[in-house]
Amino acid sequence: MGLFSVCTFLLASAPAVCYAQVDTKWEIHDRNRPVPPVIDPGTAGTLDAPGRPPSDAVVLFDGKDLSKWADKEGGPAKWKVENGYFEVVPKTGEIHTREPFGDCQLHVEFAEPSPAKGEDQDRGNSGVFLQGLYETQVLDSYQNK
Repeated sequence: MGLFSVCTFLLASAPAVCYAQVDTKWEIHDRNRPVPPVIDPGTAGTLDAPGRPPSDAVVLFDGKDLSKWADKEGGPAKWKVENGYFEVVPKTGEIHTREPFGDCQLHVEFAEPSPAKGEDQDRGNSGVFLQGLYETQVLDSYQNK
């Protein structure tokens, strides 16, 4: 029983011993630690004009072209660009950003067709895939049954 107790104690205290050996450059609450840069938050948009993005934002669509987007094979995105927006062209497939992203804050603007046509998921069914895996679904549900 004594050997079992000693082994259990050693195994249980191993994480604490390992943690104690961590060498950090800064002490807890050290005011000399690096601080994140101050970011200009940008401005809000209106119906007449878009807002200015935050100063650290990666703008993926500037209203003019899809140069930061690609099709599944990595070729140019074949979606339609006009009047400051882009829209899927039937049978052209999904598009993705040319640059990979990890942690992020995502801002998406989505416009529904007006007037709405179709029923259920046949009207305004879209979405955004995150990390090529998880989809945030966007559905037009206004006065939908």
